[in-house]
Amino acid sequence: MGKLAIMDLWQNLVSAALVGTERQTVTISAPDSPLGKVINRLDSQDCEGSLLAAAGAIALYQKAGKLSTAKTLSSIEPCSLEDLPCCNSLAVQHLSMMLNGEHNQVLPEWLTVAATVGKRVSPQCLPELLALGKRKNYLQSAILPVLGKRGLWLAAQNPEWNYATSENTDLVWENGSCDGKKLALTKLRQQDPAAGRKRLEATWQVNSVDENVACLQALETGLSLEDEPFLNSALAHRRKVVRDTAAKLLARLSASQLCQRMIQRVLPLIQLQAGTIEITLPTDCSQDIIRDGIDQSQYSSSFGEKGSLLLQMLACVPPSIWNQHWQKSPAELLLAVEASEWNKLLIEGWVKATINHQDVAWAQVLLPVCSSIYYEHFQYREQIITQLLSVFPHNRLNEFILELFAESEKQAFNSQHPVWRLLNHSHHYWDAEISNLVLSKIQENFQEHNWQHDWQLQEQIQHFALYMEPSLAHQANTTLSTVFPRNWQETMNRFLARLQFRWEMIQALQD
Repeated sequence: MGKLAIMDLWQNLVSAALVGTERQTVTISAPDSPLGKVINRLDSQDCEGSLLAAAGAIALYQKAGKLSTAKTLSSIEPCSLEDLPCCNSLAVQHLSMMLNGEHNQVLPEWLTVAATVGKRVSPQCLPELLALGKRKNYLQSAILPVLGKRGLWLAAQNPEWNYATSENTDLVWENGSCDGKKLALTKLRQQDPAAGRKRLEATWQVNSVDENVACLQALETGLSLEDEPFLNSALAHRRKVVRDTAAKLLARLSASQLCQRMIQRVLPLIQLQAGTIEITLPTDCSQDIIRDGIDQSQYSSSFGEKGSLLLQMLACVPPSIWNQHWQKSPAELLLAVEASEWNKLLIEGWVKATINHQDVAWAQVLLPVCSSIYYEHFQYREQIITQLLSVFPHNRLNEFILELFAESEKQAFNSQHPVWRLLNHSHHYWDAEISNLVLSKIQENFQEHNWQHDWQLQEQIQHFALYMEPSLAHQANTTLSTVFPRNWQETMNRFLARLQFRWEMIQALQD
C-alpha cells in the first residue's frame, strides 16, 4: 500500500471522526496489501469501533520497521584531580544537617570557614549544594570556592547549575546565565577592576537588557572614578532600568559629574537659618534630572510629589558636603533639623546619602537616631539599619557598639535598648568582649526576672546565637542553664544548641 493511499485513507478517517459517525456513513476500505487486509476485515456494522481500529492500524503500520534516530553523544572529559583536601566526616555531617534544614541559617558561616581553611565539599553533598545555589543566588559566591574540581565538573554537566561555570570565564561569557555572568564579573572585578569593566564593554552591545543590568550591578565591586566614563555612556541607554542602574552607581561616586550636578541642584534648596534648617521644594523635574536617575514615579505620600523628588536628589549628595557648607558637625546638624517641619525628609535623605557614600562619621551619629525613631520614620526599617551598620569597618563597628553599651549602661537590656536594636539587625560576627557583655546582660535580666513574659525577645534572641563568639558556647551553657525561667526553656535550649553547633562546626572544619 503506497504512502499516498495511506494518507488519503487517514484523511477520510479524520473527516469522519470530526463530523461524527452518526451523521455520516463511514466506508472503510483499502487496496489489497498487508495493511489493507487488516482494515478490510474490520466489522463495518460497528462504525465507531472500526474507525478507531483502522486509525490504530495505520498508526502502527507507519511506525513499523522505522529505525531510531542515531545520536552521537559527545564524549565527556573526566574530572581533573582535586587540589584541595576534602572536609572530614564530621564536617560532612554538619553540612548534610544544614542542607536538610537543621541549623540552615549557619550555612553561610560553614561555607566561609571552609573556604578560609582551604577545604572542599565532599562529593555526596555536591548535588544538593549546587541545587541550593540555584535557588538562593546570594549563596553562590560563597559556594564556588568550596566546590573543588569535581564540583565544577559536575556543574558543567547541568545547565541549571551554570552559575558555577563562572570559574571558566570564557565559557560563562559565551553561554552563561545572568547570575553566572554577574558572579564571574564580580570575581574579575575583585582581582582587576579595569579588566572587569573592559570585559563588560566588549559584550555590552550584544548582551540582553537583563544581562547588562546584572553586570552593571557587579561593577559595584571595585567601583571608582575610572568607571565613570562607561557609566556616563550607560545613562543614554534606551532602557530605563539600565539608565537607573548606572545612575545609582554614579551616585555612589562623590566626585562624579552626576554627584556634582546634584550638589548644584540641592544646595540652593536647603538653608540653615537661625539654628534651624529650611527647605524650598524643587519646582520641576527636567529631562536632565530624570537622566540622572531621579524617578517621578517614586512618590511618598509623607512628602508629596516635590518632596519625594528632593528626597531622591538629597540621597545623591555626599553628606560631608553639609559639614563643609555650614561648618557644622553631623551631630550639630541633627540638632538643627529637630525644629524643622521637614525633619523626616532630611533625616531619611541623609541616611540614604550616608549609605550611598559609606560615610562612617555620619553613620555613627545617625544609627542611634534611627534606632530611637525606628518604627516611626522609615518604610524599609530593617533594611536601613542593616545598611547603616554595613558602612562601618568591622573593627570600628565593634568599638561603636561598646561605646553605646557604656553610654546606656543603666538602661534595661531589652528590645528598646539601642545596642539590642543594632545587634538584632547586624550581620557581622561579634568579638569576645561584646559577646561576654551580652551574656552577662542576659544573665542579669533572668536573675531580676525582667524578661519573664517578654515573648517578643524569645524569637529575637535566636539571632544573637548566629553572631556571638562561638568559643563561648560552654561558658554560655554554664552561665545561663540554671537561671532562665521555665517558660524560656525551649527558647534558651535552641539558643545554646545553635551556639554549640557553630563551635563544633568550626572545630571540625579546622581539624
